Amino acid sequence: MMRPLFLALVATLLPGIASADDCPADKVLPGAAETSLAGIDLHRDTMPVVRERFGKPSKAKWVLDEGSSWAKYKWVHGETAVAVSGAKDDIHIIQISGPDPEGVSGTGKGLTLGDPLARVEALYGTTYVDGRVHAPEIGEKMRTYCFADRTELSVGFDDSDRVTAIRLTEPAD
Repeated sequence: MMRPLFLALVATLLPGIASADDCPADKVLPGAAETSLAGIDLHRDTMPVVRERFGKPSKAKWVLDEGSSWAKYKWVHGETAVAVSGAKDDIHIIQISGPDPEGVSGTGKGLTLGDPLARVEALYGTTYVDGRVHAPEIGEKMRTYCFADRTELSVGFDDSDRVTAIRLTEPAD
């Protein structure tokens, strides 16, 4: 009885990860995946390292079940937020949001909050999924760039086509 309740809770908290399809094959970008956002690397950094680097989070949530755990931490700086989620010490989701970067770095290629759509296309191209693939919507409009390793870079825009949210997602297999 406890296991189905836990799975329902996780599906509610992370609807895109629990129920969405993979990116269409014709939308997968060649080359190396984007792995860095807000100075955090999906592959090299761990949750304890991020908590040490950013300090005490503004908010924290945990889901625990039979030895597995999922944690989400959020730091707010003015109107800008940094959120990091993962299982145990592994990071699976990094997201930044707000109208301006306010000292928060962007992606490894240099995309950051407030950038225009033209900069997104200059850095990542015009092959993308319109909307979401795994995770919930971010922004009034959204693009998701898919990589061969199943990493996703989602970019949310306001009605002026300015970046208001960026999320990196790595599958939690």
